[in-house]
Amino acid sequence: MSVDRLRKVKSLMEEGGYECLFISPGPNQRYLTGLHYDYLGDAWDTIITWDMITAGIIPLDGDPTLVVPRISEDWVRETSRIDDIRCYSGAENRNAIFKDLLGKVSGTLGAEDHLPFKIHEQLVAALPHIKIKNASDMLSHVRMVKSEEEIESMRKAAGIVEKGVRVGREFIRESITEKEVSIEVERAMRGHGAESISYCVVQTGAKTASWDPPSENRVKKGDIFLMDLSATYNGYHADITRATVVGEPSEKQKRVHRVVLDAQLNAIDAVRDGVRAGAVNDSARKVIDEGGYGEYYPFGIGHGLGLEAHEIPHLTEYKNMELALQPGMVMTIEPTINLPGEFGIRIEDDVLVTVGGRETLTNLGKELVQI
Repeated sequence: MSVDRLRKVKSLMEEGGYECLFISPGPNQRYLTGLHYDYLGDAWDTIITWDMITAGIIPLDGDPTLVVPRISEDWVRETSRIDDIRCYSGAENRNAIFKDLLGKVSGTLGAEDHLPFKIHEQLVAALPHIKIKNASDMLSHVRMVKSEEEIESMRKAAGIVEKGVRVGREFIRESITEKEVSIEVERAMRGHGAESISYCVVQTGAKTASWDPPSENRVKKGDIFLMDLSATYNGYHADITRATVVGEPSEKQKRVHRVVLDAQLNAIDAVRDGVRAGAVNDSARKVIDEGGYGEYYPFGIGHGLGLEAHEIPHLTEYKNMELALQPGMVMTIEPTINLPGEFGIRIEDDVLVTVGGRETLTNLGKELVQI
């Protein structure tokens, strides 16, 4: 584990009253130990968090330890940044290791909200004297400000997702289905280096006013086609949304797109260190309200990005609005107008807070492209 990351997490542990942390597979484990699992599908996720959990134990005083299944020992030693690695061959042996490592903890053990209940039960049974408290919010704050290395990975992820949008536009035509386009988009992002794809939401017609998965719906002339894509490079996400119209756009489509674009540009211009997140949201809200579409602006201006596609700060209209932006934060700026039964327009880009300003990590044109 890097000295800076360990120092940050221990500082927040002390502030939050955590004597020790129990880190299960996921973004925090990757951030703190270097371990991550690139296997596809839900089956592996179930196995790795249920039957063969890999746990990072981080005491407030002392060095971190990894507890891993024996079958993974060689890979973990090659991959992780932790020196102290303890191996187990079954649940009974694993619980004995947990008891040995955590038996002297007399205060609060921090765990994450995705810790499997079965593992939670085993910890409580083995260590009845320990108070277990959810540390997910604290750990999210550790990751909120990104390093130059993390930001560079996000720039590369943005380039991959932009390729996905371009390829999607090559395949959009009358009568093609959303699913057919989504297959080509995912293939393109994988082919250009995506480590994983968090979502590939492609929608046409009235569905663009929702956020539903790709369907067998077919593109019709005059439809808006919306692509909301998120993929990773080296674990870090980019998230982009662009609108395309099949044929000549209507005056209403052009007008709504113009309002959304003006709202986004206004909000991006408001991003700088020290500014309240709510002020960025208000910059977009003002434009949409004045354009006459305030009731069709369904949520806030965006969300944080990093090892998760959606992480703090969640810049909605009910959360994190008082948060002061800091250099190194990365967030989406994605004003939206959804007209139920008609169409929706969203323009989404990824923005880095810098000293005195901002940098847009995504560089795709924002125009309403005609196919």
